Amino acid sequence: MTARLFATYVTGTTDEYRLDVVTDPEPDNPQAVIYFTATDVEVAERQAQRLLAAVDGPEDRYGELYVHDGDGAAVYCDTVHLPA
Repeated sequence: MTARLFATYVTGTTDEYRLDVVTDPEPDNPQAVIYFTATDVEVAERQAQRLLAAVDGPEDRYGELYVHDGDGAAVYCDTVHLPA
């Protein structure tokens, strides 16, 4: 799992998720970054699908889903794909 910074003002929480919306081959330059809360990773994945569908961009796009580890880092959870 990849650990990256998780820009949040809430410390000690682990129910915050971040979706990096990617529309080109380079995942380190997301088109959009969306923060949201969810009760668990399954709920977060469903919400990420809805958020990914709502973002303007090419029909074939994906998002990298991260969870807040409670100490300021983002831990990779899953890749969410919205096929064309």
